[in-house]
Amino acid sequence: MKLLKLFSLSIITVLLTGCENNPTVFHRYQAIPIQGWKRKDTLSFTIPDTLTGNRYELEIGLRHTEMYPYRDLWIALIHPLDSFPPDTFHVELASSKGDWKGKGNAGSLYQYALSVGNITLTSADTLLQLVQVMKDSCLQGITDAGIRLSFTSRINTQKDKQQDSKSPKR
Repeated sequence: MKLLKLFSLSIITVLLTGCENNPTVFHRYQAIPIQGWKRKDTLSFTIPDTLTGNRYELEIGLRHTEMYPYRDLWIALIHPLDSFPPDTFHVELASSKGDWKGKGNAGSLYQYALSVGNITLTSADTLLQLVQVMKDSCLQGITDAGIRLSFTSRINTQKDKQQDSKSPKR
């Protein structure tokens, strides 16, 4: 009887720990040169080909210091091995009052992540790139940028249709 209870408890534990809402399948940041993020600086992310053919939630993450002079950032996601045009995103890093939206520490480093919608990776999407598309040729204060891909877990098809109209066009 004791063995049966232990076995049942083990099975329940395994099932509960394996049921995450949005398990992350890819998450990488790349450091920006200390001199600043120049327009010509392209951050490349090699996606494992085992991830292609699936639909994911796409999140763009940024780390910045208090020295970043703007409250927002325009960034483009490029699919260099595909014929699709780049997806451009407006990332608001601070409120209209100047309060940083990201999580910060006692120093001056903040981290902010923005969910930008869903993306279906094609066989040509084994390389994704991020570039800044601000008017300044070199941005100071951005220290890292990255992407996260997580399995989508939405069941509400009406909500999916609304989200798809906002998602990167593929």
